Amino acid sequence: MVVTEYELKPQNFPRFPLDWSEIFGRKAKIVVEIGFGNGEFLAELARRHPEKDFVGFEVSITSFVKAQKKFKRYNLKNVRLVKVDARFGLRELFPDNSVEKVYINFPCPWPKKRHENRRITSYDFLQTLSAVLEMDGTVEFATDEEWYAREVLDTFESSEYFVVDVFEENFKRDVETRYERKWKSQGKKTFLIVARKVKNGSVKRIMEGENTMAHSVFEGDVTWEKLKELEGKVFKDKNKIFVVKKVYRDGDYLLKVISTDEGGFQQVYYLNLSGRDGKWVLKLDEGSDPYRTPALKWSLRRIPEELTAQGSL
Repeated sequence: MVVTEYELKPQNFPRFPLDWSEIFGRKAKIVVEIGFGNGEFLAELARRHPEKDFVGFEVSITSFVKAQKKFKRYNLKNVRLVKVDARFGLRELFPDNSVEKVYINFPCPWPKKRHENRRITSYDFLQTLSAVLEMDGTVEFATDEEWYAREVLDTFESSEYFVVDVFEENFKRDVETRYERKWKSQGKKTFLIVARKVKNGSVKRIMEGENTMAHSVFEGDVTWEKLKELEGKVFKDKNKIFVVKKVYRDGDYLLKVISTDEGGFQQVYYLNLSGRDGKWVLKLDEGSDPYRTPALKWSLRRIPEELTAQGSL
């Protein structure tokens, strides 16, 4: 059984950030969990606090299936899930001062230097938290890595937007995660940090406003040879980039594209190219459901330019 009633597809909503009171059918405090795993922590929070609404971020399909089964078992009405990188989702889907609390339970510490921008300690993520949390809203961060706990502690203590209310070793909570129980049973140290927002920050959003559908209509002599020469070509412009990974032919043409937007948000999607008598339409393939980001929209404009440029390819 695959339950999908709890999953949101924000990429199909008409405007960003989202109107969460419309989604839940009421105006209530919003609580977010980043990386909800099997969903037990989020389910228990939602069950204990029916007066609040809960949003979970995760990228694992298996986690979505397991979590939704739990929500269905409890007949929960106050929880929704979004399958997207939380760094993007928290920034783009929530208005300023709209979230009461953010839970981050035992995330991957990303110990390698090249991955440090994925940590909670990254400047961009801290700016997002300072914007979307309401005043006196909190971030609750749990980890079993002491170096990571110290780094997060230093980050919040040095921030003008937050004060640290709690830094506790081997903490106890009413609601625990599976990893929490596991580490405690093994006698492993665990660390809890609770930081509270005391000043409003700001964040630059790339999806704010109307979420318009994108496509391109153009004329030109497009051949299979021209399309194949696009494969592997990288296009860059300021804070956006895309590459055409593969081109397929089956009646219409299909282009596999990978794009990256400002902040490192990456997507894989397919573009459909169809036409006759030199008139063409390039649009998102029906099997693709990405966010209509600046990089995606630019790929829909830039590819026709490349195909029809005088003397190109």
